[in-house]
Amino acid sequence: MVHNNPINIVCATDDNYAPYCGVMLTSVFENNKERDVHAFILVDKPLSDDSLRKMAQLARKYGQTIEYCRVDNSIFKKYPLRGFGAERGQWSMVTYYRLFAEDLLPNDIKLVLYLDCDIIVDRSLYELFDMDWSCFAAGVVTDMSYNNKEFYERLQYDEIKGYFNAGVMLINLEYWREHSIGLQCMEYLQNHYDRIWNNDQDVLNVVLKDIKKTLPVSYNFQVQFLQTYFYPTYSEQMKKDIRTTYHPIIIHYAAELKPWMAYYYSYPFYKTWQKYKKLSPWKDLADQLPKTRKFVAWVKRYLIWPFGIWLKKPELINI
Repeated sequence: MVHNNPINIVCATDDNYAPYCGVMLTSVFENNKERDVHAFILVDKPLSDDSLRKMAQLARKYGQTIEYCRVDNSIFKKYPLRGFGAERGQWSMVTYYRLFAEDLLPNDIKLVLYLDCDIIVDRSLYELFDMDWSCFAAGVVTDMSYNNKEFYERLQYDEIKGYFNAGVMLINLEYWREHSIGLQCMEYLQNHYDRIWNNDQDVLNVVLKDIKKTLPVSYNFQVQFLQTYFYPTYSEQMKKDIRTTYHPIIIHYAAELKPWMAYYYSYPFYKTWQKYKKLSPWKDLADQLPKTRKFVAWVKRYLIWPFGIWLKKPELINI
């Protein structure tokens, strides 16, 4: 059977992350030119005029659609963000917005792919959208820390169910609406906030544990998979899946360092992110320097590292 399903994307951002959201959408549009792509951006307030102008420019370039959906985030003020990302100021309330997807998106949207902004889609999504999703609420990929027993003890479910990364999630909106999945998520957050550490990701793992489809790592290839800190702890099957994924479909820069930061220069898939930045309306975006020792970072990034001179290389596995 020949399918021609549209590619529906949902993401959430604020104005600070709008450029990275735009680069992510550029990669989606670039690799899915033969299908209609509808992107829905969840925001709690309008983006700046400059961000809106560049998003419109991006949509025109590829002949695709970008729409904005307003979110009332007042309900989450009772549930401050937790986790290391919150402590470092890397996360914002937008992380919760995917829980509202079934209510915010048009009723004729049956299937949508949620993507974090620190992501690149480097191949087409046709096969993903052409799968049969009728029996599943979501399609997800195992998290880089899935074997952390603390997750299962804290959230109180069996480790055999696994723990996924919610930065990439194929959402079956028909299933969510029929079974009120969003409401279940909110009820869990309200009743068990004391168990939550990874915010909405924890909530989704509990609510979806029996109704999710686990996808190959290629659909959410987290850069931590290649770090020596994580890789040795994985099962042999997980190691094999990582080693044999030569060209990931979706690359997720889920680590603390991001590809738009100066110190990311030597890390995996840096050039891939730069490739799509150059295709986007944000092509002139400079690498972000750290808050301290900016001059040292600038010298390393632009005068030392390009010549292959390294004081310290990232600890990565060889595959």
